[in-house]
Amino acid sequence: MEKLNCYCGKSFEIEIKETIDLEKDSIITDQILNNKFMEYNCPSCNKILRPEFRINFIGNGIDLTMIPEIERDSYLAGTNKQKAKQIVIGFQELREKIIIHNLNFNERTIELIKLYLLKKTNSKPDIKIFFENLKNDYLIFYIYGLKENETGISKLPKHIYTTIDENLEERLKDREIKELLDLPYISINKIIPEVQ
Repeated sequence: MEKLNCYCGKSFEIEIKETIDLEKDSIITDQILNNKFMEYNCPSCNKILRPEFRINFIGNGIDLTMIPEIERDSYLAGTNKQKAKQIVIGFQELREKIIIHNLNFNERTIELIKLYLLKKTNSKPDIKIFFENLKNDYLIFYIYGLKENETGISKLPKHIYTTIDENLEERLKDREIKELLDLPYISINKIIPEVQ
């Protein structure tokens, strides 16, 4: 059990599973994809709280651990050691990985595309880019941080993904690219704090 403290001053307990088998609990996948996972209503004021906890996800070809967003800096600094096969940090990255997995895309290829998008934004250090979907043969990416309170949208033809994916092994010969795309944490968010 975990204790949640609401903004109204009341506290309540919730049950959190350390490991979730997505094969056995398909409702969880739907909750993640619909931004409803880990939503809890305060029994006192009915406000929705969205805390993040460390959870292992297995099943349906997935084997990863989500660590809370609040632990990002300590993980990237190497002070928060994790012994997981694969790591995502925060709910948005978890959702993105499930979308990528459901579309049978290569997450390394998606991260490379995000790296190119990041470079086109003049590499602002507070930019966050997430793959959202494939629609009408276009890959849709959401870009946060370009303008305050606005979400940028980038649509790229699927053939760009195919071309990059076909040449992925060649690109992995670049040491920096390989490091960026190595397990356990495959994400351009490894480098964003360093980008100037």
